[in-house]
Amino acid sequence: MPREAPLIWVAVVVLYPLVSVYPQELILRVFLFHRYAPLLSAGSLAVAASAAAFGFAHVIFGSVWSVLLTLLGGGLFAWRYRRTRSLLAASVEHALYGVLAFTIGLGDLFYHGATAG
Repeated sequence: MPREAPLIWVAVVVLYPLVSVYPQELILRVFLFHRYAPLLSAGSLAVAASAAAFGFAHVIFGSVWSVLLTLLGGGLFAWRYRRTRSLLAASVEHALYGVLAFTIGLGDLFYHGATAG
């Protein structure tokens, strides 16, 4: 992406953490961990539920790879959140891996763009 569409890549680097990562982390980590703490405790079950929700949220991209990669990433981000209790730490890690995915050419697995009509 940086070579083919450098301006779009810069927009992704700047906007992706704010528009996509932060809301996802707020809902799929903070909300899920706190809202369902009585059911899941704060242990491995909460990490697994968060990872599963994150993976499922990416079903809309229609690729098994999208779901599998986000399931793994979701587990990593949930583990980080559980360990640090920091929305910022989980968000930064999520943003770095996401920007890396777009930079190395995996963006098609996670974004299809808006289409007209």
